[in-house]
Amino acid sequence: MKKFHTAGLLLAGMWTVFASSNVCLARSPAPDKKIEPGVSSQDEAAIQRIIEVGRTDNQVMQHLDVLSNHIGARLTGSAALQEAGRWAVDRFKDFGLENARIIEAGTIPVGFYRGQQSGWMIEPQKKPLYFGTSAWSAGTKGVLRAPALLAPSKEEFEEKKDTLKGAWVLTERRERRRRRGSAGDEASKEQEKAQEEQQAKLVSDEELIKAGITGLVRSAQSERIITGGRWPNSWEERPTTPCINMGKSDFDEIRELLKAGREVVLEFDIRNYFCKGPAGFPDVIADIPGTDFPDEYVIIGGHLDSHDEGTGTVDDGVGVATSMEAARILMVSGVRPRRTIRFMLWGAEEQGCYGSKNYVRDNPDLMAKISAVLVHDLGSNYLSSIRITRSMQEDFEKILAPVKSLNPEYPFSIEIVETVKKGSSDHDAFIEKGVPGFLWRQSGRADYSVGHTQRDTYDKAVAEYQKHSAIVVALTAYGVAQLDHLISRAEMSNEEKADIPNTESSPR
Repeated sequence: MKKFHTAGLLLAGMWTVFASSNVCLARSPAPDKKIEPGVSSQDEAAIQRIIEVGRTDNQVMQHLDVLSNHIGARLTGSAALQEAGRWAVDRFKDFGLENARIIEAGTIPVGFYRGQQSGWMIEPQKKPLYFGTSAWSAGTKGVLRAPALLAPSKEEFEEKKDTLKGAWVLTERRERRRRRGSAGDEASKEQEKAQEEQQAKLVSDEELIKAGITGLVRSAQSERIITGGRWPNSWEERPTTPCINMGKSDFDEIRELLKAGREVVLEFDIRNYFCKGPAGFPDVIADIPGTDFPDEYVIIGGHLDSHDEGTGTVDDGVGVATSMEAARILMVSGVRPRRTIRFMLWGAEEQGCYGSKNYVRDNPDLMAKISAVLVHDLGSNYLSSIRITRSMQEDFEKILAPVKSLNPEYPFSIEIVETVKKGSSDHDAFIEKGVPGFLWRQSGRADYSVGHTQRDTYDKAVAEYQKHSAIVVALTAYGVAQLDHLISRAEMSNEEKADIPNTESSPR
């Protein structure tokens, strides 16, 4: 692990030297493209420069390459996440942003590192098994070979629990995946409810572990293995029983062998281990200062942390890369926003949005000065829409006019909703305080379901989508910064709010 991160740091440093030579580019001439109505003439030249730089000198995939392939997975509390934070600060400084810095956003009580792992079916025939383990799950402390048994039903448990001791126990209790972005349709809700009811009929993991089993073997939903997890509350509470998330085809094969009365022996060697905390996690902040309203903010960002069996590209390396490239495009374009554009890369999103929550908690006086928070965290498709309220519509029609005419292959729409609601990402903490927070909606051919799995790797990012999205982020950030007033808060969600005045009719 130490060797890997040293190499990653050296490569990231080499990239910094290379990329910094491209920061001070001459301004490109504005293309002959007419801006849609609604954009003031004084901003047209700046908007055209942003578009031209984004089209001809887009470096978003280079940022993503360093983050995903050189640094790699960035689990909360890990050395890799800290390294990613240092790298991001250095890059923001290279771009020319001000006040680029790391804020130690919080700590966790137990760190986690994942080593090599292997798994085999030994009997009735030898074959390798396809599986994974969740973060903060126990390792085997060497090779563990034991018979496999099916978990009994609740009615059978008391009668059969003594036979489970020392066995790998297959349970139908499936891995859970966090819903993102929306509550889902009624059919999805009904399906999820039925699954939860079925799961409730099974013997709990805790009961099986108390019976003295060697370890749990659970079925994944497919061949995508969910690797997410959450740290224990203390060193004393760390788990000691291995828990395997097995690919569905291998799980189904073993289950059918056991149902047919065949003897099955499994062997696992899993080198997961824990480190005593506290282990810190960072937030990264950098500013393009405003000229007219420097103490008012537009916040742009994504989360720097990831899960740790892939490389954290789709969730959320792309959000980090588009945010960083938007910052670079704005600086190279030479635009001067009226209010400060603050770029934020948060830590510990995957375990509960702790980086953004702690930032909001620690900066209560700032909430009234934030016009909008725009978060990219739904994968590697292109940014295609935003949900706003009626009172925000006039402003966003103006702000997003250049985005709508940017590329007909990637259409953009505005969806009017009754109220701005949370969506399970870093904008939520701001919404709770009455700040307009938005999670970009997305469209395209990319597969978001690889997030939280071992398949979340650099090759899953669609380059043309990321280049386009970086321009969208830059244009929107600049548009919000140029308004005469803050974005309206008239129809915000009925969440907890700070005492923030409505600025709908407060032009400057």
